[in-house]
Amino acid sequence: MARNTGNRTDGHTVVYGFPDSADAARRLAQALEIPCHVADLHRFPDGESLVRLPEPAPNEPVERAIVYRSLDRPNDKLVELTLAASVLRRQGVADLCLVAPYMAYMRQDAIFRPGEPVSQAVVGEWLGRCFDRFVCVEPHLHRTHTLDEVFVGRPSVALSGAAPIAAHLRATGVAPGTIVVGPDEESAPLVEAVAGPLGLTGIVGRKERRGDRDVTVALPPDAPIHGRPVVIVDDVISSGETIFSCARAARMLGADTLRVYGVHALYGETVAGRFAAEGLDRPLSCDGVPHPSNVMPLNGLIADAVRSLWAY
Repeated sequence: MARNTGNRTDGHTVVYGFPDSADAARRLAQALEIPCHVADLHRFPDGESLVRLPEPAPNEPVERAIVYRSLDRPNDKLVELTLAASVLRRQGVADLCLVAPYMAYMRQDAIFRPGEPVSQAVVGEWLGRCFDRFVCVEPHLHRTHTLDEVFVGRPSVALSGAAPIAAHLRATGVAPGTIVVGPDEESAPLVEAVAGPLGLTGIVGRKERRGDRDVTVALPPDAPIHGRPVVIVDDVISSGETIFSCARAARMLGADTLRVYGVHALYGETVAGRFAAEGLDRPLSCDGVPHPSNVMPLNGLIADAVRSLWAY
């Protein structure tokens, strides 16, 4: 294993990123004080991918590797991660950690209709054959309680995006009477972890989803929102419908001002335009998924998780 030198290793642990995540991979490597390489990625006209990683120097074999890539728009990325892992194994890497701030295919954790797969189990087994350890941020687990249940037998850490959100609110100024609102029960841990350290009140709504873009959020009618600032927090913002409905419900209860924070921003420019139409500023997000709304870095949080997994 690499020689321990305090909070860093002596060159035998390396971070590998991909072109779409190169900046975030470099920031993580900087936080860990280790080298970073970015894979060369080529896509052939038929859609196949070619992944090329640098060969390690003969006198500095890589013993542990961190592969960094968020799995938004995951299908090509899953194949490319598998190819990258195969190269690193062939190069002699004994311990592979996948850092996927956004982990895909977690929501389908049960068979809801006949003929459907349990995608969470399929992808968990797939990646578990390629990697030894996992770090994710707000992995959108529902009935599954921990990542260890997804990547069976593989040490895994599921990080909360609450600390970066709370830190940003503290740094930019948040009124003492602000109410932190989450759209549904699944957002309750995030709401509590944001509101608690700031001494704020947290409220959770009830969401009825009839389709990907057909969502209604109801807030408790007695919620103490009237005349007070409201901060809406959620783990993922994609179609925006959950946030729009939650904001309307808060306004109906008399919210003074509204701010929106998301851990992962997956929406495009069309949805961004709708935030303005709904009278909302563009949400602020963490930088696990590259997006124009990124303002909250995750590299320190992820670096601490990697250190805990490898105990250095």
